[in-house]
Amino acid sequence: QWEGKHPEPKSRVDERKVLATVKLAAPVCSLLEFKLECTPSTKISYVVDRIVDRHGGSISDLSVCVNRFHPEEVIIGRDKTLEQCGVFGGECIIYYDFVPRAGALLQ
Repeated sequence: QWEGKHPEPKSRVDERKVLATVKLAAPVCSLLEFKLECTPSTKISYVVDRIVDRHGGSISDLSVCVNRFHPEEVIIGRDKTLEQCGVFGGECIIYYDFVPRAGALLQ
């Protein structure tokens, strides 16, 4: 019955879609808000890289939370996936906060 037949290989591509709204925790600033299309297997490090890109590389020490911002819920492991943070598809909000880097404007 199974002779010569192979099971369908599991796709390595995550077909599930997540639309993440990435926003600064405080102060509320719609200019720093953006949408990010990703999947539940997207790593937090990828999201952090996109946030830093949006700020022109001028920020560091990011704190990231998924769906609500609370100091006790800051995601420490950057290699965690959205799925490990409770996002399995649909929409989510990723909040971030940061320590500004000293630069020309802050001296």
